[in-house]
Amino acid sequence: MKTISILSGIKRLLLSCIPVLILSYSVTACSETVQQREAERYIVPANYAGAFYVIFNQAQGEPLQFEQGSRQYHIPDNGVLLTQASISEGIVASDKLRFFRQDSPQQLTEITARWQTSIDAEQAYQDNTVYIFGGGPGVYSSSELSCDIHFRGFHIGTKSQILDEVNHFDIESFIKQNELRCD
Repeated sequence: MKTISILSGIKRLLLSCIPVLILSYSVTACSETVQQREAERYIVPANYAGAFYVIFNQAQGEPLQFEQGSRQYHIPDNGVLLTQASISEGIVASDKLRFFRQDSPQQLTEITARWQTSIDAEQAYQDNTVYIFGGGPGVYSSSELSCDIHFRGFHIGTKSQILDEVNHFDIESFIKQNELRCD
């Protein structure tokens, strides 16, 4: 009888410790420092619609520009900016990730609409709002390269333009056609 009582006591002790262990693990996991990336501003040409990319660590690319405390990326007419800068790793608050259209040399129009929800095709073709869709880091790897090419990619346009893949292009094809290398 004593053995059963001792085993029962050990079982209760172990069961009572499980919530404490889970809580302890959760607190530890949440308390780790998350790397914050620098604020970013993407400026696309007026009336540009389609995919646009920033490809990092390109010796022949543009030097990194800062304006108003943010990395500033001026996307050229072809939709691909090559920059000498390294990719900024980590998370960024939504107010520190901004998109603009360059309407004139001194006039920027901010694009605040982000398309992050499911698709209702009928409504999409009736919506004329300009959205930023997608976004995030990407990596191109090839056996022909000694390292990886890092990029960020987005789409800009109305929902119908995005669904119809207006000016959509594959970054892998661009990298190969332009013989980009790791620098």
